[in-house]
Amino acid sequence: MKETKIDWCDCTVNPVVGCENGCAYCYAEKLNKRFKFVNDWKHPQFFADRLRQFYEKTPRSIFIDSMSDIGTWQDEWLHRVLSAINENPQHWYLALTKTNVNALVNRLMKFQLSSNEPLRLFIGKSVTTQSQVNALVENKEITDFLSVEPILEHLDMSDAIVTTRTVIIGAETGNRKGKVIPKKEWIDDIVMLADYFKINVFMKESLRVIMGDKFRQDSLPWVVRK
Repeated sequence: MKETKIDWCDCTVNPVVGCENGCAYCYAEKLNKRFKFVNDWKHPQFFADRLRQFYEKTPRSIFIDSMSDIGTWQDEWLHRVLSAINENPQHWYLALTKTNVNALVNRLMKFQLSSNEPLRLFIGKSVTTQSQVNALVENKEITDFLSVEPILEHLDMSDAIVTTRTVIIGAETGNRKGKVIPKKEWIDDIVMLADYFKINVFMKESLRVIMGDKFRQDSLPWVVRK
């Protein structure tokens, strides 16, 4: 498995590479331009052989779509990945999507997996702008965690924060022209709401300088190896 600098998981395994979302700040697409994992980023490809990595015995928290969006995966890919997850309950598995989480969960439930144990997969929603937060609320999406990264503007999350158990917040990294540097009060407002509703807050290292002595990383609901 590939160790990662992402500080809310242990490692990444990417059975799918490529994404149709077209985010201007996407670090994964930049990596693909440099290393050419796939020829056409907007046409994701499935790499079934990477699922073998799930069979490693040492428990880890594994981010399974750092180079794609699980919500856009084909049904066949979802089925094969879920089967491998089901056979390897020693790990925690994490996925992010910009698509409708409720619709994604309904797709996942179509696959009947032969196990009495709950699937150890946490589904997170990525929101970076107020319009995305509003859509989350309007669609009544329920998430395992929210990823507010990169935070691109001040967000009113008063209705969105109660849809989750954990909120991860981070700033845009890299040197993109037009890169947004978040204001401390943007983060403070989210933290205030999270504390009121007893939601875990995990700030990424990109916020350490901005937040100073208010930087924090609460414990996460998945097991992260130290």
